Amino acid sequence: MEKRPIWKMSRALEFSLLGNKKEFSRGKRRITPPGQHGKKKIKRKKISPYGVQNREKQRIRFSRGLKEKQLKNLFLKLAGKEGNTAQLVLTHLVSRLDNLILRSGLVSTYLWARKWVTQYHFLVNQKKINKPGYLVKPGDIITLEEEMKNNKLIQQQLQQNTKAPGFLKLDKEKLEFTYSYYPSMEELEKEIEGIDFSSVVEWYNQRI
Repeated sequence: MEKRPIWKMSRALEFSLLGNKKEFSRGKRRITPPGQHGKKKIKRKKISPYGVQNREKQRIRFSRGLKEKQLKNLFLKLAGKEGNTAQLVLTHLVSRLDNLILRSGLVSTYLWARKWVTQYHFLVNQKKINKPGYLVKPGDIITLEEEMKNNKLIQQQLQQNTKAPGFLKLDKEKLEFTYSYYPSMEELEKEIEGIDFSSVVEWYNQRI
């Protein structure tokens, strides 16, 4: 993964990699490209198709915490399967444990979700899992471990009343949620708002 500060990467891609735009909240961490001309309203060069595809690929890759090889291998694996490749890839990404924890509203960023998964704070069907990329299946129940249920960060996050998508059923009393079903293509597109995924597909279609 990149070692640059997250806010610099977000500015360069003009996209919130945290998923909540908080990296743009401070004055110097504005949502403009980095550099001395970043905040000036200058005429910018038109991005080439290659540049657009690469930018969208980087947006999806960095926001999901994936290495280049991981994303490429995912496309390689699913390109040969029956069905719409874009939908298959998106279903895979959305079904990751770290993503579902974020979308449940129990945490506010992917970084937070990934960190807590690696620390064994979440269980899937009563079994502790420490892999952020673990693929959850419909019907699986994800539970916050008992020792963390009174955590101040969790309690503060619950007060935000973040609405979970239709494919997740959250029980705020038990602090657990169920992955009800694989999202439709329409729901998947909402999950990657701000990313032109067709450009990502085109990028890999030309390289695999």
